[in-house]
Amino acid sequence: MTAEIEVFRDTGAILVESIWWDARTDEVVWVDISAGLLHRGPLDGSRDGCDDRVVELPPPVSAVQPAVGGGYIAALKDSVVMLDAAGRIDRELARLPHRHDGMRLNEGKVDPFGRFVVGAMELTSDDADAAVWSVDAAGTVSVIRGGFGVANGFEWDDDGATMFITDTSTSTVYRGAYGADGRLGDLAPFLVGRMSDGLVRASDGTFYNGIYGDGSVVHWNADGSVVREVSVPAPNVTSVAFVGPDLDQLLIGSARENLEESQLREAPLSGGIFRWRPGATGRPVHTFGGR
Repeated sequence: MTAEIEVFRDTGAILVESIWWDARTDEVVWVDISAGLLHRGPLDGSRDGCDDRVVELPPPVSAVQPAVGGGYIAALKDSVVMLDAAGRIDRELARLPHRHDGMRLNEGKVDPFGRFVVGAMELTSDDADAAVWSVDAAGTVSVIRGGFGVANGFEWDDDGATMFITDTSTSTVYRGAYGADGRLGDLAPFLVGRMSDGLVRASDGTFYNGIYGDGSVVHWNADGSVVREVSVPAPNVTSVAFVGPDLDQLLIGSARENLEESQLREAPLSGGIFRWRPGATGRPVHTFGGR
């Protein structure tokens, strides 16, 4: 572990995802997808997670985001649900049918216009059958784009005119025109050649993303060139997010899934969350149903 990286949580999660800072409660929010666990905990909480508030949801739960009214919106295997302020399911908002059973929902974030954008991933094949949808507050579903293997790493520029969207299966982050109508224009490769997973855009317009299978986080310039790279003591890096009252701490999620016992012995912190202070700040998450 480098001097820059410290352990934030070591809870042995199977697959950490959807990390974000909830300014409403001054908590870090994240999920363990495979276990179906929603975690909410203080920034100075115990490393073992004993200070976290944990809610069991039907697994897999791949993404949770804030919603107007104090609750949350969440992505399950093939549905989007509303959670109350305690994190319990209040109602199903939308059903998102996959092309076959070997798929599940994956990345989900609220766009700058208050819609929940969520993508799917292939679990049992190498086909590019996964789609990305948007869901509005009325439960209206729109297909944004198909043809992904693992839809991941969503971000937008400040005015929502450009969307950045990752396909981990092609080791590419793409960008395309976006806007208030929720349509995504033609995609052009942006960050290429690394098995990108989570993606976050800093307030200075640069990007940080986790590299799955490579045990690293890469800091990219807005022109797609690499600024720097830091090592993480877990090979499968997943979610990245700026947290804290000043959004100046980068949390880095990881996974134990797909690792053999020998690999887990070599990287026992896999499934943990790490903290890095890169000297940058992030932007607040958007709220579902807000604008």
